[in-house]
Amino acid sequence: RAWAYAMDLRELYSRTEEPRQRQHLVHRLKAASKAAHHLAELAPHFCETRTVLAAYAYWLQIQSQLRFEQQKWEAALNNAAMCRKIIDVLAQTGSSQQYALSHAILERLDPIVRLSAYQIRMPGAQQAQPASIAAQVSADHLQGTIPEYSKIEAALNTISSATNSSVSFANEMHWRGGTVTFASQDLSVAVEAAQCKLKAAISGNDSSFEATISAFRKVSKVARRCHNESAEAASKTHSVASDALVSAYNAVQLYATCALTVIAVSKFTAKAKDFAVASGTLPGSANAFPFAEQSWVVDKSHSAESSHLTQAVIYYDKARKQLATLQKSISQTQLPTAVAREIKMQHIVDEVAAATSYYTCLRNYYSALQHASPAHSKYKDALALLDTAVTQNASDAVAAIADLAKRKHTSTLSSAVDELWHQTLAVSGDNISAVVSASEQATLAVRGLCANSNKHKKAWIHNPGRQPVMTTNPLAATNTMVPSSPAQVPQLVDFEVGFEAVPVKPLFYDLAAPTIDFDMETISANTADKQASSKLGAIIGSLWGS
Repeated sequence: RAWAYAMDLRELYSRTEEPRQRQHLVHRLKAASKAAHHLAELAPHFCETRTVLAAYAYWLQIQSQLRFEQQKWEAALNNAAMCRKIIDVLAQTGSSQQYALSHAILERLDPIVRLSAYQIRMPGAQQAQPASIAAQVSADHLQGTIPEYSKIEAALNTISSATNSSVSFANEMHWRGGTVTFASQDLSVAVEAAQCKLKAAISGNDSSFEATISAFRKVSKVARRCHNESAEAASKTHSVASDALVSAYNAVQLYATCALTVIAVSKFTAKAKDFAVASGTLPGSANAFPFAEQSWVVDKSHSAESSHLTQAVIYYDKARKQLATLQKSISQTQLPTAVAREIKMQHIVDEVAAATSYYTCLRNYYSALQHASPAHSKYKDALALLDTAVTQNASDAVAAIADLAKRKHTSTLSSAVDELWHQTLAVSGDNISAVVSASEQATLAVRGLCANSNKHKKAWIHNPGRQPVMTTNPLAATNTMVPSSPAQVPQLVDFEVGFEAVPVKPLFYDLAAPTIDFDMETISANTADKQASSKLGAIIGSLWGS
């Protein structure tokens, strides 16, 4: 209470500069220093070492403020230097909230250190930082100035020996070539353990990743707890260091989310690829289109291949949904510019967008093969899905890859998460070209199936030259999650308008609309009748008006 009242008096004195108020300020600081010193003497008998050091730091802070107001510059500098030494140890070995509170005290001591060093004419004090100024104060000088120096040093040695005896981890995380610094040893231990388990799972070909998933979930849980503590401390202290900690823990939570997502996507894509190989429909393989043979139309013995296609579609769809969830998490994560630049946030966005479009393209491709199989024989839906895969998904992936190439980002594999990310989500133009080429060949094969089928036999399918004029489908832009919406639909002729070709309405078009046999003679006769009736009406109107 005495210290808080002294701070109020100091603020009042800075406005009025009345000598009596300054004397009252010094008197209250003396009372606060006396009470803090009594607390520091009682703490060793009842409290643990960290609390004892916190009590000494509290007393030294008030003592340095008192000497500063008394203009005893050397004593103020010595007390502030010793307080900084204690605060540094407490900040390194404490929780996130203690870290934020400790840095708030340091920010309050920095002006005292700077001005006191300037007043005693310390060499290089004008250009040096407060931390380096405090480090220049020798231990012998502090021992002669502070009576409790030996007790404080003993407590500091106890904390240091306890920290060195345990396994020490740096309070930082390496991700995508950058470093995110935080202030929680529990979190650093969790991050290190998760990275080691992921590296062991990759090298040991552990496809389950059960231990790794549990480890990264623990990282997310600890980072969330530290984030809440830091946010609470930041609302109380308004410190630059505490504000930076909140952003750092947000980055660690995003790191854990990305790690869990890439693990899930790698599991799904590995299973989908196995089913694609089992069905013999892998893009680029020798016999990628077994349904193009006549046996697929009449023979029902390929049920195994059809079930493999179904499983491939399911797992690629799961991978697509996982990446869509990650995109939502990234969009909701707010990071400062410095942190976002450190972890290359925009590159993460581009890579996730490219991977999402690529796996969506694969999902639609295998779904088209499933629809063209004997178990389904929905050739029109297969054509629509192939068209969507080529014109929408592949083009979106190519655009995202082009945006990523413009940024000239070189991938840095600084951790096991980066390695798995590069293996799973690094989509190249060759991957897109392989799927596009396979989709184009599949389109020709499905057209052949439609031509050989009595139910779907259309002239334009086996003769693409007679295909009607196509236009952009407005339904595809507004309903992208529905794979049955093709990118383009045929144009129709509106007899009321005349010969203008207008897009067909979404409720009236067919997914694989046949050619429209326009009877030009009928259209001309109807148009002539309309023109004749309009001329006759004009003549009658003019006569009636006259």
